[in-house]
Amino acid sequence: MEINEKFTDDHTNPSSDAYQDFLKRFNETVVNSYEKEIPNFLRVENIILSAGGPLQRSQRRKRSLPLKETISDTASLKVEHDILLNIENDKNPTDTYENIVKNVAIVLDGIKNKTDSGLVLNKATASETDLNEVCIKALEGIPENFQKYYEAVLLGGKVECVTPCNGNHKNAKICKNSGTCEVSSQGPSCYCPYNDDLWYLGADCSLQVHKIGFYAGLGSVAAIAVLTVAFLTAYLIINKRTVKRNKDIKQELVKEWLEDDFEWPPQKKTSYTADRYDNPVYSPGGRHTQDSFGNYKPYFSANQSYTQNFSPEPSIDLRYIQRDQFMKMDRPQIRSSFET
Repeated sequence: MEINEKFTDDHTNPSSDAYQDFLKRFNETVVNSYEKEIPNFLRVENIILSAGGPLQRSQRRKRSLPLKETISDTASLKVEHDILLNIENDKNPTDTYENIVKNVAIVLDGIKNKTDSGLVLNKATASETDLNEVCIKALEGIPENFQKYYEAVLLGGKVECVTPCNGNHKNAKICKNSGTCEVSSQGPSCYCPYNDDLWYLGADCSLQVHKIGFYAGLGSVAAIAVLTVAFLTAYLIINKRTVKRNKDIKQELVKEWLEDDFEWPPQKKTSYTADRYDNPVYSPGGRHTQDSFGNYKPYFSANQSYTQNFSPEPSIDLRYIQRDQFMKMDRPQIRSSFET
């Protein structure tokens, strides 16, 4: 409500004379009307005075206001207060509360229309209280970190303060598989049941795990892992031995080649000249030369059988090939695969 009186800074100080004078007149006019016309009225609390709207013209002074006059010099007195009611929380308490709010509005209109009242009201409004404020008042003995999880709801015509563990809460916590919901300082949580056959996992206990199947699967995986490790270990050992054996064999071969002296003919004999390797048939000093084929003509007869294969090549006299022909061979260059 707004009283058509000039607001001053003294009205904000509860120990000031201006505040105490107004409080006396407020109790005589407003609180007295509440007590007479509202049957469920208990008392008024939290009276707060502040600057309201502008004063009505009829109440302003006729003199002109100085330029340095502040807003508070021309503002009306705004009064906010809480009305405590005694409402039984049985059937339909909200209906009873709404009826009382209507009665408060009627009382305030009556005070506004009285000309002989000690207070002149510019306007008055009765605002409804949120049901959650009822829970705040009812939960004063509970720690604040728990109070924030409560919510006021109507159940069976009664106002009840419930937590998210209640299905009527707007942010209800649903626990599946017979899980238990509990509220801690960190919020609502689901506690999953425990038995000999199943495990329940997840934030809402929605995941079921069979213990027998879990252990069987775990054992199978462990067995496969052991066999795999054993196979790989055996393979690595065998492969390492094979590689080492091949390496040793190659090193032995290289060592034998390096220790042996392969040279033909022996060093005590002199080597022959290059013409020793000439073909005796085609050599310039041989009996058979290319000219010996000049007059060669094969003779064929129908009555004569041939047992030898015909060859256009000239016959070679093996007498000109020496059996003790010497050859010289350079030492072979052996390089192991490890040097590549």
